[in-house]
Amino acid sequence: MKQPYVVPSTARRDLLIGLAVGGALLALLLFTVMNLGNGVAGATLQGTIVAKHFTPLKEEQVTFGKRGMQARQIDGEYVLECDVKGRLYLVSVEKELYEARKIGDTFYFARPSE
Repeated sequence: MKQPYVVPSTARRDLLIGLAVGGALLALLLFTVMNLGNGVAGATLQGTIVAKHFTPLKEEQVTFGKRGMQARQIDGEYVLECDVKGRLYLVSVEKELYEARKIGDTFYFARPSE
């Protein structure tokens, strides 16, 4: 029968290096999690709705998910025209949101990429 290989005991220095590296990785992970939302601070705009546009485009959207294939009827494209400090933005929205908002209402939306 073979004798099992016995690993010589590690020095206290190796233990301290391992703890230091592990602590540094944990600190980096915590720093990353704490700063995840910093880039999102200015990602929304607040504007006033100046016009509402509806373009009839009858279509059927098919989605695949946990509940299988689902079809959804779309009447058309719903767009709110928003004024933000003299600049106009066209914001596509769902039908329910389009019907719930009136001209003159304040509307928050995601800043478009430019």
